[in-house]
Amino acid sequence: MLLRQFRAPLARMLSTSGGTGAAGEDQIRAKLQQALRPTRLTVTDTSGGCGSMYAIEIEAECFRGHSRVKQTQMVNALLREELKTMHGMRVLCTVPPAAD
Repeated sequence: MLLRQFRAPLARMLSTSGGTGAAGEDQIRAKLQQALRPTRLTVTDTSGGCGSMYAIEIEAECFRGHSRVKQTQMVNALLREELKTMHGMRVLCTVPPAAD
């Protein structure tokens, strides 16, 4: 009986995903900034702060000429390690407007 009372709180306390939302956002943002040099980048933890779901909106010149699938694959390849600990990720890739 006593064990049952503490099982859920103990599991939450020992969970590795708890409370890493902001740190996860910063880590993802830094990795994408360094590799893709985006003109616009938004990384949002959409999991309520536990770091298991992210929404990424990224605009980068390096996406020009690539299909949307390829653009998303480029982002996924960079975040391969982070994806192992995530439940999911929504990625929206765009190309900056062409300079006249």
